[in-house]
Amino acid sequence: NFGNTCFMNSVIQCLVGTKPLTRYFMRGEWRSHLIQDTKEQSSSMVTEFAHVVERMWRGQFSFISPAEFRSAVARCSEQFNGNDQQDAHEFASFVLDSLHECLNHVHPRPLPERELTLDEELQFEQLSDAQQSRVQWDAYTRRNKSIVSSIFQGQIQSRLTCMACQHTSTTYHMFTELSVPIPDTSSDNSANGPALHSEPQPIDIYQCLDAYSESEILDGDNKWMCPVCQTKRTATKRLMIARLPLVLIVHLKRFSTVGHFREKLEANVQIPTMSMCLQKYVTFGAGEQSTLYNLYAVANHFGSMSSGHYTASVSDGLNGQWNHFDDTRTSVIHESQVTTPAAYLLFFVRTQRGIE
Repeated sequence: NFGNTCFMNSVIQCLVGTKPLTRYFMRGEWRSHLIQDTKEQSSSMVTEFAHVVERMWRGQFSFISPAEFRSAVARCSEQFNGNDQQDAHEFASFVLDSLHECLNHVHPRPLPERELTLDEELQFEQLSDAQQSRVQWDAYTRRNKSIVSSIFQGQIQSRLTCMACQHTSTTYHMFTELSVPIPDTSSDNSANGPALHSEPQPIDIYQCLDAYSESEILDGDNKWMCPVCQTKRTATKRLMIARLPLVLIVHLKRFSTVGHFREKLEANVQIPTMSMCLQKYVTFGAGEQSTLYNLYAVANHFGSMSSGHYTASVSDGLNGQWNHFDDTRTSVIHESQVTTPAAYLLFFVRTQRGIE
């Protein structure tokens, strides 16, 4: 830990615990995919990440110091240049985005697709969800193909529905991590009269996913300009998963801004370590592959935003043993100790259909 870099250590442990990613770097495949005219700072970061993976998996040392990787990250991003505590979710997103850009097989990239005309959009809406998803995913992969896209990236469907004429407008976008809200489940603690305080009630990950995918009413100033009605209309908006990734990263939105202050939600979200089912949250046709996921890594955040500390819990994947990493300290923990109120970033791997 170089001052306040535990956020980096916890993310590295989770990423190195991702077996397909580790195999890719250990086999040296990244060398042939590294884009030669990538900015020197970015390619240096990829190289140093590969060195971290190799040193960790060779097992020659009880711990390593990723100083060169940290320096390479600092040269690429002003945000992570310094000794201030940073958000592990933002750091994980930065690392994965950087790896994707530097290791993209599609080079040079073709121009982005042009926007659809109104007639083309109306024709697009006649397609099934599965057909729409495939069209948009093919358009994305024509410009993007990397180890990151093959492991971590999925696809979200966003659908607007006019409540007057039922016309729909559907768009799709890629995601690398799913940021889900934690519902407020506080209840009054007193039986009579006004409560002096409230206590958070137990919730589970499915309630978070419900809150993410529930329909939102767009009304008032947020009314939608319906292209069929030719006027602003009340509409619904809903997000669904159209394509599931091999590895699903779920970000629990524990931090919220209230006025000038950031608050942390300490809710203990119940998270299954085996067979989390996402069937309810995928579009029709997206469930052709398994919708079951097993948890294999967790980045934990303890304390407040300004003075917090990050650790990681990672399964070795062989005998089901879970290890807890706290900078240079490691310990074996029981599976029941993996998910706590500190759980912040969750790493799941999709199971084979019919196999738990």
